[in-house]
Amino acid sequence: MIDIISLLIANIIPLYILIALGYIAGRWMDVNLPSMATIAIYILAPIVNFGAMAQMNFTPEYVALPIIFFLGSCTIGLISYNIAIRVWKNNTANLIGMGSVTGNTMYFGLPVILALLGPEWVGVYALLNLGTFLNEIGLGYFFGARGNATLKGALLKVIKLPVIHAIWLGLLYNLSGLPLPSSFTRYWDYSIGAWVIIGMMIIGVALSKQSKLEIDWKLVASMFAPKFVLWPLFGLMVIILDRLYFGAFPREVHLMLAVMTTVPLAGNLVAYAATLNLHPERAAATVLLSTIFAFLSVPSAVVLFEYFY
Repeated sequence: MIDIISLLIANIIPLYILIALGYIAGRWMDVNLPSMATIAIYILAPIVNFGAMAQMNFTPEYVALPIIFFLGSCTIGLISYNIAIRVWKNNTANLIGMGSVTGNTMYFGLPVILALLGPEWVGVYALLNLGTFLNEIGLGYFFGARGNATLKGALLKVIKLPVIHAIWLGLLYNLSGLPLPSSFTRYWDYSIGAWVIIGMMIIGVALSKQSKLEIDWKLVASMFAPKFVLWPLFGLMVIILDRLYFGAFPREVHLMLAVMTTVPLAGNLVAYAATLNLHPERAAATVLLSTIFAFLSVPSAVVLFEYFY
């Protein structure tokens, strides 16, 4: 158990260093947030996800993973948004709805999965993440831009993203049985590292672009409730139901569920909040606090998983 905790800490601490480096780069080196986000979303994400899909040991049961998480994300998002509009009575409810549908599952969660399970499970984790990713850029964006966006517009936004096509093309390549060139797998490894580095630095850069950080404890509670209460309960429910009744997924997938449902708020939330003018200073402070809190939530989830599984 001590070895697992040490392994997690050794892999999580560098993520906080990357946030600090991103803050320095954004504050004093005039690094541009949209350019970094473009590289992460439109260049590195398709490469990482295509390679992950093409290399994973695919079984038909895995098709259910993104569907389960998509439905869970929709449910949590709708519950959170409908409660928020009754509590806040302003566009803060849009921010809460947008933030509730997903978390920092790839930039923060992927290094943890690599440390615990190795690169051979990255494809399954990416497929699992697809359900919440679709909601982040679909339903989540719709919540954030409520009044300025339609569900049709959100769906068109999803369809245009290269990473969506990289995933299904990667699955087709996987089913073809063709091996990936060794040169691609080498640069795929490099791309994972670059994606995580840029993704975590984006949080720091986004924080640096705010004139000030405003900690609103009511907002913190409203966003922590879905992220660190509803999401872990959802993950626990899926694990228990699968172990008791279905037996569809191996232990490794259950561990992914434990990690994925306890990661912090999505790093992209600050950029979305700034774009949509949804209290970016308060959003930035809340994302930062959730990322600090995840230093406890993720290791705790893994330790409890190992103890009770």
